[in-house]
Amino acid sequence: MRKLRLMLIGLLAVAISFSCNKRADLTAVVQNNISAITKSTTAPTAIENLGAPFKTSNVLWQLNPLYPNNSPLLVTHPNAANGYEMILIDNGATNGNTPINAFHFISANLDNGSYKLVKIMNVADGSEVINSVGRVVRYTFGKNKKLYVVTEGSYGGGGHVIEYDPNTQTAWDLGKPFYTNGKYLDIYSLNVGSDGTLYGGSFGGSGEVFTFRYNYSGQFDVDKTALDNESRYVSYISGDDKFTYASCGENNWYLYAIDKATGHKTTLLSNAGPDNRIELNTYTDAPYAHMAATHYLLKDGSVTSLGAYNTPATQQLWYTYYSLNQIAAFTISWNGYEKKINYNIGNGNNQMVIYDVTSDTHPTGAAVWMNNKLYTGAFNFPLFGSYDDQNKMNVLGNTGIDIYSVAAAPTNDRVYIGAYPKGNLLEYNANLPWTLKGENIANYTFQALQTTNPKVLAREQDADASGVSGPMYLSSIVTDKSGTVISAGDNDRITTSSGRQLAISSFENGQVKSFTSNEFSQYQFSGMCLSADGTNAIIAASASAGGNGNIYVYNATSNSIISSKPFPGSNPGSIVMFDKNTIAGTYDDVIYLYDINTGNVIWKQTLGGGQRIYSITKAPDNSLCIIHMYLQSTHFKVMRFDIKVNGSNITANSGSLGEINDDDNYEASKPQYLTFGTSSSIQNTYDLYITGLKSVYRIKNCIKL
Repeated sequence: MRKLRLMLIGLLAVAISFSCNKRADLTAVVQNNISAITKSTTAPTAIENLGAPFKTSNVLWQLNPLYPNNSPLLVTHPNAANGYEMILIDNGATNGNTPINAFHFISANLDNGSYKLVKIMNVADGSEVINSVGRVVRYTFGKNKKLYVVTEGSYGGGGHVIEYDPNTQTAWDLGKPFYTNGKYLDIYSLNVGSDGTLYGGSFGGSGEVFTFRYNYSGQFDVDKTALDNESRYVSYISGDDKFTYASCGENNWYLYAIDKATGHKTTLLSNAGPDNRIELNTYTDAPYAHMAATHYLLKDGSVTSLGAYNTPATQQLWYTYYSLNQIAAFTISWNGYEKKINYNIGNGNNQMVIYDVTSDTHPTGAAVWMNNKLYTGAFNFPLFGSYDDQNKMNVLGNTGIDIYSVAAAPTNDRVYIGAYPKGNLLEYNANLPWTLKGENIANYTFQALQTTNPKVLAREQDADASGVSGPMYLSSIVTDKSGTVISAGDNDRITTSSGRQLAISSFENGQVKSFTSNEFSQYQFSGMCLSADGTNAIIAASASAGGNGNIYVYNATSNSIISSKPFPGSNPGSIVMFDKNTIAGTYDDVIYLYDINTGNVIWKQTLGGGQRIYSITKAPDNSLCIIHMYLQSTHFKVMRFDIKVNGSNITANSGSLGEINDDDNYEASKPQYLTFGTSSSIQNTYDLYITGLKSVYRIKNCIKL
């Protein structure tokens, strides 16, 4: 029998025995029976803080209203007819994706290399806005050629309308237009109508769907009657001189015309089903709706079909400073890690450093140990890095997309990176230099991205971007014994339904195969692991609307679910493979064993006292390790469970590997990942790495074979 040497003071060894006639009947035998407590006399091993690798800026720079999140925004110099100013937004330090304080604008002069920081001022009294106005969700130019930015999740709740004037280089907080049921609502949609008026739509609870109009006079005209009792947000909006047109989509889609004078609402179009969206755009002659293959003219509160596959004869309305073809040949990018604009506007390659941009440290994310190095990505910023004792923390580069999962390739020299959006699957070759310019990834062709390092192997969301089949979030990756990469996550259906739903894909030899079923609409991704024989993926799914979760067994070769069993609870949580037929998992403050053949929980232990478990992993000696909240929200304990299954008898010895005080004291980040790596000093000994917090932590030499 292999023995474990525990090197920490305060070690507990708790012997827990369970016995009954049938193994499946052990579901009912879940109470702890503490039979012995002993204290270790070995010397303690320090828990190391290895540093916070991902320190960068939170700058929005792809702000072109016609191509949001894809192209930079250029305007002329103040009160000039030419010259180029690039507009950026510095979010500063964030809590998740929401700025802690009010963001500010940056106007970068690309002709002389100077820049100006513009703070947001309160339009009511001219004071500087300090508290967060929320995270940016939409932006467009008004008829007055001022930039309007709307938000959600602000200080005190709700969404703000922010006005930025390129000519005066000033920014004003116009306030929060939507107030109902004692609270402010977020803003979801923004557009300019054919009459030049600015229109916006709300985002709230069920039935909290309202619209506003803004005629640049300082006051909002808000339609105070909810559009319907079903939707949560106004997905698309426009208007003309007499009517507001609003499209709402949740479980079904409706297009409404609202009479500005009377407030009377008329339903112009409807479509059953969450995926049959009705989009709105404003053209120079009128607003138009787009549903499936047909465009519809909206005029005077009525709707006229143009016929299938016929598009409006006029151009889309947009109040711009330049024509698109005038600046199409420019190359501009922002490197947030170096705080640098790289650009060529026809006069050669140039660089411009924005020294005053606020730096922020981002939480680490999913991690994998490969070739004596730990590889990990930033949790909410697209940086990727590595750690080893010689080189310490090393930021390798910017992926340009959010990193959700990592896994080592069978060749043990490449790392698979699962990302969002579009279900991007990347492959990083650790033997070659990093060449991907992540700040430009949205402008790369798919073919070009296959020649970079890391390269994009596949985009696993289905091609029409509706998220029906492949996952948009690659929340977990495993590689089966044939070398097929299996990914699981959720579809991004937030704009077409009330939530997201489970999705599975596999990739082999350049081919993506996606699997979906109607049943998946009831579930969201919870966890995934590889079967003991390496042939299947075990996928845990939580119930979206109550009821039991589910455990699926997926085979990539047949691209099918070969087994499906309910989980006795709504959320199975994260999982690892324990033995041939058993997975181990955690949810809330519970660790459990689940038989995938019978669908029974055969053992579980509740920690109690709100000690939420954040991660579980299987150690090299086949024991289970978890990390959970302990004493306070930034203090965590690492526990080891040595569980033995002998027929119907299960025994479990548990002990503490140590406790961590989070030096960054950041309550929004949690230790979501545990990864074992070989020790650099003692043969057959392993270190435990903890990621998910801003810093990477390590418990050295905690497992010995």
